[in-house]
Amino acid sequence: MKKWSALIVCTALAAPEAVACAMTSTAVPFEVAGDAQTAVAGDAGELPAPPTVVKEIVRGIGVDHASCDDTGLLSLVIEWPRGKYKLRDLGFEFAPVSTSQPPYVIFPEGPLQGRMEGRRSEFLFMWREGPPSRQKPIDMQVQVRAVTRGNMRGPATSVRLRSPAGG
Repeated sequence: MKKWSALIVCTALAAPEAVACAMTSTAVPFEVAGDAQTAVAGDAGELPAPPTVVKEIVRGIGVDHASCDDTGLLSLVIEWPRGKYKLRDLGFEFAPVSTSQPPYVIFPEGPLQGRMEGRRSEFLFMWREGPPSRQKPIDMQVQVRAVTRGNMRGPATSVRLRSPAGG
């Protein structure tokens, strides 16, 4: 009987971890030499501003984190042009620049790589925002720039993110 009690207690303690949202972001950290203070400005011809498109913004619909109902999703696509750098050799920084950003942290710090297919890279960002009744509208400007492993940063592209609460 003691073994069963111990098993039930252990299972109950592990349960919160088991019911977390199972979706994961497609963005992974991209390693560079140095840090932002040692960044090297890139030549626009060599490292252009990344053509970035907002594919989709999906807002949370409920309070249940286990089913991911409280999770907001943002999908961005970069179509990298032909040139000196291949997509696999680059990371991308996503930096909010507007002052009317929501209270959600959508973009992690530092350069990231997304899921790649040919010259196209797709980034899926997720944040926990709750049901529509607790959400704030999203209306923000984001700068996206390419970063090489040698810490060269190209010019930025600006992308506007807009979504009503519960939209």
